[in-house]
Amino acid sequence: MEQVEKWRLVQAALEGESLGQIVEKASLFLSSPLVIIGNTGNIVAHSTALTAPDEIWQQAVKRGYITLEFSATLSRWDQLKDKGARYECMTVSQINGRRRRFYRLMMHSQLLGYMNVTEAGEAFDSTGEEEYHFVAQLIAKELYTQLKFSDLGRKTQNEDILLDLVNDRFVNRGHFIDCLRTSSLRTDVEYRVLCADLADFLSYNAGRDSFKLELLEFFPGGTIVISGQALVMLAQTKHCDPASTERLKKFDGYLKKKKLVCGVSDPLRDLFAFRRYREQALNAVRLRQYLMETQRNYVFYDEVKVYDLLSQIPRSELMYYCGRQAYELYQYDQAQQTCYLNTLMVYLQTNRSVNATARYLHVHRNTINYRISKMRELFQLDLESFSVTNQILLSCQLIKLMEGPHS
Repeated sequence: MEQVEKWRLVQAALEGESLGQIVEKASLFLSSPLVIIGNTGNIVAHSTALTAPDEIWQQAVKRGYITLEFSATLSRWDQLKDKGARYECMTVSQINGRRRRFYRLMMHSQLLGYMNVTEAGEAFDSTGEEEYHFVAQLIAKELYTQLKFSDLGRKTQNEDILLDLVNDRFVNRGHFIDCLRTSSLRTDVEYRVLCADLADFLSYNAGRDSFKLELLEFFPGGTIVISGQALVMLAQTKHCDPASTERLKKFDGYLKKKKLVCGVSDPLRDLFAFRRYREQALNAVRLRQYLMETQRNYVFYDEVKVYDLLSQIPRSELMYYCGRQAYELYQYDQAQQTCYLNTLMVYLQTNRSVNATARYLHVHRNTINYRISKMRELFQLDLESFSVTNQILLSCQLIKLMEGPHS
């Protein structure tokens, strides 16, 4: 019987049947319910003759996409895939106890999505590994063909366009504009790009898409995709304005609860320039550590621009751009195990406030006064001169980059 079902599956592919029909026959061949997931988390096909008798499966199929949380978990494929399996797969039993097995659908080194096989009736082990692999390959080929040449390939979803922007898949601006016409993304609206690193994010929630819904409460109408191990969002600027302190305070609390850090780009109007602004958001996360204020879990690129600019200089050459007095202070600290340079940097960044500097460094204000006095004496610092303090502050930033990331 298995060979009959396998032949029917092959015949369906050879005769050019639809992806849905092929998935139906593949499900009967494997004796398991199947769901085919696109690379934006949308469900592009699923079996109907065989279905999983559980609510999670039914919910996902009904709404037409998997949860953002579980999309993020799938992005951690290399860490979570089954060890010792003959063919790459990820077996999951944490969703609700029923085992599910995922296979990546790859064609020409491009990830097209995932095949989800749910254990219902017969155990996974009753079918050979090579049969699952065969089905995954066949469906990957069909999915690739239909994405390339049929209606499935039309970019009507904002998520599809955003993912293609992330992966730089548009041939030229004309191609991009043609695809944009069939979406709800607008060219007369100002956007920002938000990025969060999901490398340590793990969730097996496959029921209610709470993560996505919660993010959209902060950024109504936003478009969200998972790319690699990063969450990427396109949100209207009016919903992520630095002046919106109440909204950002709540967003910061939410990020802390999720243990995420989010970078926010400068505003953009030309979506075709998306990749530059995505890099800004990623760099905002990367360079956040150099800021005085690291208690917030969101950071605007505007706050780290100077560090991004200075980081273009090779680290071995940074010292050549430091002002003499700042570099002498740095060398003195290294030799005497003092912390004058950091004290001076905080002092200048707090507009010469002794109290604010003391609070930030967790020392008594008299200690700050002593250090400032000592620096003036040892290095003849004129802290009333704008050009001197500006050069010192820039030099401090260069030295922080020269020392490298915090451990």
